[in-house]
Amino acid sequence: MSSAPKSPAGPSPSSDTNLRHLTPLLVWAVVFCDIGTSVYYVPGILYERVGDVAPLFVWIGLVGFVLLGAKYVEICWRQPEGGGVVSIASKAFLPSIGALGGLLISVGYFLTSAISSVSGMHYLGTVLPFFEHHVISMAIATLLLLAIVNIIGIRESAWLSMVMALAALAVNFVVVGTIVVLHPQASLQAVSSTLTLAEGLDRQTFLVGFSAAWLAFSGLESISQLSPAMKLPIQLTAKKGMRFVIGAMLLTSPILTLLAVALLPATVKDANSERFISELAGSFGSGALKLAVVVSGSSLLLLASNTAIIGSYHVFLALTENGFMPSALARRNTFFGTPQIAIMVATIIPILVIWLSGGEMQILAGMYAFGLLGAFLLSSAGLDVIRWRDGKRGLVFWLGIFTTILVAVAWGVTLRVEGDATIYGGIIVFCGLILAVGTRRKWFSDWFYEIGFVRKLTPKRISETEAQLEHEEKLEILSLTQAESIAQLYPSSTLIALRYGNPGLISEAIAREKGLGGKTLYALYVEERTGLFVRAADWKPKPEGVEVLYNASQAAESEGMTLIPVWTISHNAVEGILRAAEALGVTAIMIGVSQRNSIYHLLRGHVLAGLTKRLPPGIRLLIYG
Repeated sequence: MSSAPKSPAGPSPSSDTNLRHLTPLLVWAVVFCDIGTSVYYVPGILYERVGDVAPLFVWIGLVGFVLLGAKYVEICWRQPEGGGVVSIASKAFLPSIGALGGLLISVGYFLTSAISSVSGMHYLGTVLPFFEHHVISMAIATLLLLAIVNIIGIRESAWLSMVMALAALAVNFVVVGTIVVLHPQASLQAVSSTLTLAEGLDRQTFLVGFSAAWLAFSGLESISQLSPAMKLPIQLTAKKGMRFVIGAMLLTSPILTLLAVALLPATVKDANSERFISELAGSFGSGALKLAVVVSGSSLLLLASNTAIIGSYHVFLALTENGFMPSALARRNTFFGTPQIAIMVATIIPILVIWLSGGEMQILAGMYAFGLLGAFLLSSAGLDVIRWRDGKRGLVFWLGIFTTILVAVAWGVTLRVEGDATIYGGIIVFCGLILAVGTRRKWFSDWFYEIGFVRKLTPKRISETEAQLEHEEKLEILSLTQAESIAQLYPSSTLIALRYGNPGLISEAIAREKGLGGKTLYALYVEERTGLFVRAADWKPKPEGVEVLYNASQAAESEGMTLIPVWTISHNAVEGILRAAEALGVTAIMIGVSQRNSIYHLLRGHVLAGLTKRLPPGIRLLIYG
């Protein structure tokens, strides 16, 4: 029996270096194209909530922004493969908490798409009244267009982000410079009046303003998604990029908020809360400057919508890969090769949010804060836990704890005061959790495969897929059909069901089989897929499955035992294992169990529970670990 081949080598260092093209300046550009858009809508949102004292909270929020930004730099180099809150929360807590973080940041992405497209239409409506009269329909049309663009596979490059970010930043600087130079007395009066108003703040207003001000720095999470493309060393690239982001935000967001809220007349602010910056440019600059703000601002907002769609469907793909979402979500377009279903879901949900909310910025902002601050909290707390495990208890650790407390307070206030927005956001996350747990526990797939025509079609699809494997000469593993055909020539009483590498389990199985006088082991890897399994283009086993079987063969060979690696496919690992056990005629199934807590087993223990319930007579279940 020949052993399975070594798993394909990963990318060479040179190719990895070529992929890492993001310099600190490009990192800044990509992040600023997301975080820099908040200046176009946050001043109006804050003004409607706390009135003329709104600028004060943006300045206060800068403190939390800088502290949290430092933590995201560390997340970048600790998680060089990317993943943001999903990766850091999974590592610090449990995969299920990582999934919760993914759902929360997905809400953030949904609302980024919604609020950016709606805000972009409001700004275009400044010079083109048609857009102002059809904000909702035009925002929805824009998102549908972006979905088509993403399905085709067109991506904006980091250099396009650079051009857009520099253009928007330059226009913002011109707006600030024009007002400060041409209206110095009014600028000083803006500072003075804001400080005077701050003296009479009550606790309720302070908490509401403090929690809402975090929206001014939304988009911070995006830097943690860029680490796989950052130039090495990641720590230095991320640190410099974050410094550029902080500098750009310091010179634009709080100053523009101060000038807009303090200088615009109340009648203008009440009638145009969605577009303070263009009104500011038109009132204290010129028509040309106002047009420049509209063009640069709306372009940046629409670019942020596209970035949010991309970020959202990448979260879906990560959750699908970890078994928290149906594999059909990752199905790719046969012509363009893009995950069309994930893209459409990432577009349809923001469209529904816009339609159901009527494009009301306050409702959108409340839902945005719910997802954003929840994801910030898991990222910040997750890094605190990892630092604690690493034994880092100095000043940096306690500053991190302080940051987590700030975010927790802001999120708690948001949950309490947002009302309907919290309910809507909570419903999205709750539905996502039900889908994630149900997918992980195989509730939905089991129901699906009980449908008559699906139950009849499934064996045919399994047979077709295994036939593809049998014609692949490079993969020295057997399909279950092939293994069944040689079972009488290589009899064994033991089947090892593998998911990850487990040398202890293999050694225990070898000892058992040798004790019974046997010379052969069967090792099975069941690849779980839902839907109707495969298309011609994606039948191949995942590399991790091939590697697990190869390592098992090597381990058995070193102990003088013949191990036959077997691969099959199923909607449920339990079904695949039982089918293999009966086909191969073994008397025992051996599996490994991780030493995890009860929450982990609730989400991940469906294999053990399923085998216990469905084990046929004459076959024993042996658990290692």
